[in-house]
Amino acid sequence: MSDEKEELMEEFETVTLTDEEGCEIEFAIIDTITDNGNTYILAVETEMLDDEEAEAALFKKAVSDEDGEDIYEIIEDDDEFDRIAGLFQVSGDEYDVEIDD
Repeated sequence: MSDEKEELMEEFETVTLTDEEGCEIEFAIIDTITDNGNTYILAVETEMLDDEEAEAALFKKAVSDEDGEDIYEIIEDDDEFDRIAGLFQVSGDEYDVEIDD
């Protein structure tokens, strides 16, 4: 891991999520928003963290497990996704959010 990437990793909290095939992927949390009692995160795969063109993902906190670890899920509802992406666009003074259609 490059020194620059290590420095970036120290800046961000990370979360490990499991994809549909059971593979674990580590994400760096770029930003967090709470809306209507729900918590959402904007995250980038840690492998892509030093790439300025990296694509971010939006996740919604589903629950906390018995160990107190947060469990996140993909936002399935298109309207909810667009609304939350819009909130990240407005609040993102250190990053740019572009929504792909």
